[in-house]
Amino acid sequence: MMDLEKIISESIQNIGYELVECEHNHNSGLIRIFIDNGNLISVDDCVKVSNHLNRVLSVELDYDFSRLEVSSPGVDRKLIKLTDYKRFEGEKIKIKLYSPINNQKKFDGKLIASDEKKIKILLSEEKILEVPFDEIQMARLNPDL
Repeated sequence: MMDLEKIISESIQNIGYELVECEHNHNSGLIRIFIDNGNLISVDDCVKVSNHLNRVLSVELDYDFSRLEVSSPGVDRKLIKLTDYKRFEGEKIKIKLYSPINNQKKFDGKLIASDEKKIKILLSEEKILEVPFDEIQMARLNPDL
């Protein structure tokens, strides 16, 4: 069985993009991916990646899918990999935890540090919260708009 996410990631890296997230619904045949390139993602970027992946998946790999959606991760993008956390140190984020800390599962603040084991967030009350990676259910950028 092929690792679709790995194939997509490697394929779009070759044309200058990073795979942020990949969703694949086997029942509907939908493949939805979110891409980044370190700059603002334009519609032209999405079209370029979509055309590239349509060729790679359908022609080169004969992979069966009915729809491919390519999008930017948005201003409130998810933080998934350690590299995401490193890249956005100094930015405001919001997180949801699997287990509560002091009866609270949701926090927002400034991401001040991250390593392989944990992140540190400066909360609004000037307290620093350390959270192990395996306790983070979801993390997103939380920009002031």
